[in-house]
Amino acid sequence: MNLGVRSVSLYVSDQEHAKRFWTETMGFELVREMPLGDDPNGPRWIEVAPPDRSVLLVLYTPPEHADRVGTFSNVIFHCDDVEAAFRELTARGVEFAEPPTRQFWGWWSVFRDPDGNLYGLGKRGE
Repeated sequence: MNLGVRSVSLYVSDQEHAKRFWTETMGFELVREMPLGDDPNGPRWIEVAPPDRSVLLVLYTPPEHADRVGTFSNVIFHCDDVEAAFRELTARGVEFAEPPTRQFWGWWSVFRDPDGNLYGLGKRGE
């Protein structure tokens, strides 16, 4: 059996703002966007993917879980060079809650999206 992760839902307060952050600021690709119901101005199903397309992020506005927006997301990204990613993303306007530090398990950093959701950033392979 070959299992993998297809998608992860990110709780956001404003889907359009979140879509711009993930596509324009973070450089992810918009994969799919469609209304969730009959109201074309209502909630949408929005999927974005990182350049390696390893997983889809679903930008979801949770009416029943609005208290989860602005918390640690439990999503950890990886890259080859955390310090270089920190410099590049900071230049793009991404706010870091924790700048890169070398921990006993490897490099670690934490950034936040416009809703205040926190994401880990570590070095690939560590």
